Amino acid sequence: MSYHGNVNVSKVLISDIKPGQDVSTSFVVQEKELRKTRNGKPFLSLKLADKSGFMVGRIWSGAEDMAESIPCKGVVAVQGRAELFREELQLHIQSITPLSLHEVEPGDFMPASPQDGRMLFRELKKILKTIRRKPLQLLMKHMLADLELMEKFRRAPAAKAMHHAYLGGLLEHTLGVCRVAETLAGHYPFLDRDMLLAGAFLHDLGKVDEFSYDLFIDYSHAGRLVGHMVLGIQILEEKIRTIKNFPEQEGLVLKHLVLSHHGETALGAVRLPMTREAVALHFADDLDAKMNSISRILDDDKGGNEHWTNYQPLFERFFLKGLPAQWSPSAPEDSNKNKDKDGDRAVQLCLWKNLQDN
Repeated sequence: MSYHGNVNVSKVLISDIKPGQDVSTSFVVQEKELRKTRNGKPFLSLKLADKSGFMVGRIWSGAEDMAESIPCKGVVAVQGRAELFREELQLHIQSITPLSLHEVEPGDFMPASPQDGRMLFRELKKILKTIRRKPLQLLMKHMLADLELMEKFRRAPAAKAMHHAYLGGLLEHTLGVCRVAETLAGHYPFLDRDMLLAGAFLHDLGKVDEFSYDLFIDYSHAGRLVGHMVLGIQILEEKIRTIKNFPEQEGLVLKHLVLSHHGETALGAVRLPMTREAVALHFADDLDAKMNSISRILDDDKGGNEHWTNYQPLFERFFLKGLPAQWSPSAPEDSNKNKDKDGDRAVQLCLWKNLQDN
């Protein structure tokens, strides 16, 4: 990668940086904040990101001047030293230079689904082809035939941070919800399988326009002002208009599935689920999102010990990595790290406390 000053360096991922390491590479600046020490000296705090994660960067010299020149939501070349501060890895920045987009490789900064997107999309289409009711079958065909829409759908993330927050995440999550919906429909034969599967495919489709995802994931203007449910309804209505004599009642129930899938109005649902299919869809969506979130916590946790993760404020609990081979119920904790900010509280609250970013 070429930097200003004709210095060539390879990309160093945040996940590979160790304490005491000298770093010379590029990051996206996701946030910047001019702050002051206890002595009143200004310093600049940056949230630096690449496809592997985030870290804090600090500028101590000339912070006020640098705050004006460093682009927020832009790419920078950074030289500095990684240090541990209160058990958190930070970068003490010695020099920083804004970069233009043609000087970087976008793939360095955007995490992507670890699964093969082509295979996921093929499986999704195979599931949707099992929908038998003619109007819903035609609707699925019209959706899948929209190449521009499907290109965005296959690339989009499912969230900014909570779950499936990477390129291809929306496709991965949608397929996951469809798989769970299939299982539920097989277990509960009174469910309208066709309607449930159509709702599973459509429930988050508005996220193709809710997020921007060039160098980092953020909300678009439409995403902040309107949100993915309303955006999804707009896509649905547009496609329904292209189908002659599409049953009005089918469209109404589909819209309800989209508008109620968050389960509670306090968590973003426009309406509470009022059909069995809507209740089933909500739990299918919630389950797939939480399983992805917890898996990422277990895979990425660096601050816990070999048996437990750090305390997870979002879920209000620790998560078990695995019990020791020689274990007894009375065995003491082997680390004092697993304490939350209130002390030794490790209450196992309900796993199904809902999250807003589904």
